Amino acid sequence: MEQTNSNKTTWLRMLLHSVIYVACFASFTIVSLGTPAAGYEWLSLLPVAFAASYALVLAPSLKQELRVFNLVLTLMQFLRFVIMPMFLVYANYYGGRSPVAPLPESIQNATLLMVYELAILSLTIFILDQRIKRKPKRIQAKLTKRPQNGIYFLLFAVSIVSLLAFPSVIRKIGFFMPGAGGSTESASLLTAMVGFLFMVAKQLFFLIVIWYCHQKYETTGKNRFVWFAALAVFVNIGIFMGTNRADIVITAIASILIFRQLFPHFFKHLFFGVCLIIPTMLSAIATFRKISSISDGGSKLIDYTDKLQVYLAGPYNVAIALETKHLFPEAGNLSVFFYDIFRPMIGIGSFIADWPIKYSSLYFNERYFFSDHMTQIIPMVGQGNLFFGPIFAPILGAAVICFAYYLHSKKLQSQNIEIYYILTLACARLGLMAGQNLTILINDLSFNLSLFLIVYWLNKKIVFTRQSRHQMVTNRGES
Repeated sequence: MEQTNSNKTTWLRMLLHSVIYVACFASFTIVSLGTPAAGYEWLSLLPVAFAASYALVLAPSLKQELRVFNLVLTLMQFLRFVIMPMFLVYANYYGGRSPVAPLPESIQNATLLMVYELAILSLTIFILDQRIKRKPKRIQAKLTKRPQNGIYFLLFAVSIVSLLAFPSVIRKIGFFMPGAGGSTESASLLTAMVGFLFMVAKQLFFLIVIWYCHQKYETTGKNRFVWFAALAVFVNIGIFMGTNRADIVITAIASILIFRQLFPHFFKHLFFGVCLIIPTMLSAIATFRKISSISDGGSKLIDYTDKLQVYLAGPYNVAIALETKHLFPEAGNLSVFFYDIFRPMIGIGSFIADWPIKYSSLYFNERYFFSDHMTQIIPMVGQGNLFFGPIFAPILGAAVICFAYYLHSKKLQSQNIEIYYILTLACARLGLMAGQNLTILINDLSFNLSLFLIVYWLNKKIVFTRQSRHQMVTNRGES
């Protein structure tokens, strides 16, 4: 049986490698045979760079140890370096949303910088993997600690009361379909905090339910508890707030990995079910958001290509970031760098919100639109170039990789289901770094990690205090 499973795994791995290499070859061929716009002459280097990175670093890294961060990062880089170039050439669309397109020279430099960035990130992963190889093989600790529930139930009750007190938040909560209230971007701070409190309570309640099902299945062996756990996974994925599609994908990844740890023999069935439901949810959100069409509805292919450029930090957006450095030299000041780090942090950000300093994203959007319009994300490599120049531009991405590996090591050591879950969420979110920047990642992690861990710590501390008092009373009675 074990030999059969091993053969299946090997066959699936070979099939995956074949698909990726064929896609790289197809992308290279399509781009090479196409007639690129001025500045895109080096575009065919992108699929070649990914093929080399995948063969030498990414694939061996995934084989050595399956990390959520590496898996998400590999997928995002595949879309960025292989799929996006094909779309650019096939759609014959090389533009963007800026009224003043970047110079061809800037696009050439941006393409080469993307290749250089991938090389440095791959080197970082290779070095970290080599360090891990020299240590004893790491195995995920079995999740055996039952989550304490007192503060969690209290938090859930408080979040429900808060929703009733602020019914506008309820309209922003979706159940497999976006809520009628839509995005949370324009919500007040209080509304956002109430919604965020509910989402944390929802995830903690999910962990309580799935752990209860696991305990019951272990003692009774009845499959109905497996189906209840699977239902809890779908509900946890299906309840979301706002219209951020990344939140749904990340929650799905963490939820199915928790299920895999507790019910390994039933994982495949759940995985295929989740794979069917997620595209439907993402499509519903895309329809609901009604993002303005760059082609005015004339071509879905061009619209998809434009979205890839925006959300995956394509050559166009990286080129805009390079020109931002020349147009606004003050954007590279250390004060802006530290503001990018500390302003998005929960708690600290409120104290420095009124400082007369601008985000790097503000400078980027000023170059993009030459107005106060704020819709574009400065790519991480562009953000790095702004502060450290082209040679050290990938340093921010390398730092994110090191931090993700650190969180993964802590996750392997943890036996606690709450810690495993939240660190899985964090690692998956960091894996999206290709289309993000340091400011966004810090904001997401400071909110998601901080509140979750604070509630976890309070729950643990209060239970510990109660047990201590009980033990103190017992000791007094015995004396």
